[in-house]
Parts: sequence; C-alpha cells; structure tokens
Amino acid sequence: MLKFSKYFVGILFIISGLIKLNDPTGFSIKLEEYFVLFGLTFLNPLVLTLSVFICALEVILGVALLLSLRNKLTAWLLLILIVFFTILTGYSAISGKVTDCGCFGDAIKLSPWQSFMKDVILLALILIIFKSKEKLTSAFSEIRQLSILLSTTLIAILFGVFCLFYLPVVDFLPYKIGNNIPEQMKVPVGAITDSFTTVMTYEKEGLQKEFDLKNYPWQDSTWKWLKTENKLIREGVKPKIKDLRIADADGNDYSEDFITYAGARLWVVSNELEKVNPIVLASISALAVQLEKEYKISTIGLTASSDIATENIRHELNIMFSFYYCDATTLKTMVRSNPGVLLIQNGVIINKWAFRALPSAKEIATQINK
Repeated sequence: MLKFSKYFVGILFIISGLIKLNDPTGFSIKLEEYFVLFGLTFLNPLVLTLSVFICALEVILGVALLLSLRNKLTAWLLLILIVFFTILTGYSAISGKVTDCGCFGDAIKLSPWQSFMKDVILLALILIIFKSKEKLTSAFSEIRQLSILLSTTLIAILFGVFCLFYLPVVDFLPYKIGNNIPEQMKVPVGAITDSFTTVMTYEKEGLQKEFDLKNYPWQDSTWKWLKTENKLIREGVKPKIKDLRIADADGNDYSEDFITYAGARLWVVSNELEKVNPIVLASISALAVQLEKEYKISTIGLTASSDIATENIRHELNIMFSFYYCDATTLKTMVRSNPGVLLIQNGVIINKWAFRALPSAKEIATQINK
C-alpha cells in the first residue's frame, strides 16, 4: 500500500500542478475567489506570483516523492498542503460559496463535494506515506536526485511564467482556436436537460410541509396552501459559452451581430483597458489601421472598463476602431492576456495572440486565406 500511495500521490500532484501551470492566470482567478471568501483580499496584488508558486510546488513535491528525496521534509509538506486543501474544499462544499475548486484547472471540472472527497482520499494516502516515510527508498544517488529536482523546479517555474506572460500551451477554454462560437452557445443535440419537479408548500397548525403533485392534500381543508414552485432535481448539460453579451455604451446588444458576422474580423480584448501600456494599444491600433487599409479586415474592441475611461483612452491614443462592453470574466475566458487579440471568421476562432506576440497584418491575412 505504501508503494501504491507513493506513486499515486506523486503522479497526481505532478499532473495537477502541470495543468494549472499551463494556465496560471485561470488559477489566480480561483485564488481570488478564495481570498474574497476568507477576507484575504490584501493578497490580491500577489495572486499571480502565488499562482505560479503553488502550482510549481505541487509538481516539485510530486517529483520529490517519486524520487524518495528528503522523505521527512517531503512528507511533512505534503501533509500540511493536503490538510489545508481538505479544509478549504470541505468548507467550499458545505457553504456552496465556491462552485469549482480549480484543482485541475479547466481541463477537469469537479464539483465542491467531488473535490472534497478527492482530498479526503489523498489525505488518507498521504497519512500512509507520512507514517512509513522512513521506508521510502530510491534507486538514484542523492546527487542525481537533487539534480533532477533542481531541473524540475526550473522547468516548472519557467513553464508557468511563460504561460503567464503569453497564453496557455494547451487551451481548455471554450474560446480555444478552432471553436465555433455560435455552436458553443448551444446545448448539444440529445444532451440531458434540466429536470424539475413541482413542489407545493402547505401549512397546518403552524407546521409547513412540502408535497408533490401526486400527494398534495387537495381534499383536506385543514391544510392551507402557501406557495407552488419548480425545484431542480437534476442539472442538465449546459452550453460551454453561456454568458456572452456584447453591448455598446447605451446597452444595445450586438452579440448576435458580431458572432454571426460573415467574414473576418479582429477582436481586441481587454478586461481592464486602464492597465494596458499605451505603447501596446498604439501598436494594436496601427495594426488595425493596416488591416483595414490593405486587407479590408475590420477591428472591434471589447472591454469591461467604464465607457468614460474607454473613450478617454481611445481619444488620447487616437484609436480608430470602436469599443464595446462585455463581462470581465467572459473576457478573461476569451484570452488570458490583457490585452489579447482574436481573429474571428464566420463565428470561428481562427487564431488568438497575447499582446507580447502580436502578429503582423500580413500574417493575419495569411491565416484568413487558409
């Protein structure tokens, strides 16, 4: 059982850490939810650094466990980490205030109770490791172990920083390249739908009781009807994109117009326009002008900033394309970069880029020609 625990926990920690390192921005959003929940919002300025550190630590501990390196220290760190996560997911499950722990990023979605049970199982396995940590052995010399762990640490941190500064290497989000946005907004044909039951609440002698349509006391006048409601008994499959609404400053909805646009268009996405370097915005503006002039490709901006702040920035930098307004979380889901650029053709996401890797107008045109 010790050998099984060692390999199961080690591999799971590595997989979990790598998935989150692939999208540290996404994990930072989940961390911010917990910070709000526990009144730790003063940590928000450090959230991106903490995101990379926690994810890298998971990978490092997983590798250290597989190598049986510094067993006492590794076992203690694993135990402290899993006790912390178990308390966290347990509270989330009981309170219902966090609907997804983010344990495996957007690759594998777990409900709060599933996350809690996963951590309980891991806690049991780590307790086995902790109890018998002196029995763990390795086929490698300590120097070899340390060199492997050092390489792992360097690779994990660099990988996380790369994905933080650019985009996830593997995109698990609904706005990934190749996805058809209108199709992602529909429930798949034949999918399970929400199931409801009608519940009626009656009162008798100060006691309230719920009845269904088959057994409600319609012939017993001593029961007083209070209310009738539909209760969800089984949640069905939801569309992958269910919160997309694009509007102008007056609130007019342009969502359908933009996602069904016949042709190619560049979407410049910024959840916080005020935080974008003016030089970056100027570069994107110049790119948009060139695309319009040479290739007849239009550009729109999407932001969650206020219309006053947006228009001030637009006029200060002489940005030629118009901005529309969208929910900040939706924009962060579109692209993990502020700003980021999406190329949309006939509702399909042809490509997307972080602002640090902006393509040329010719490269974009070539993408469309494909």
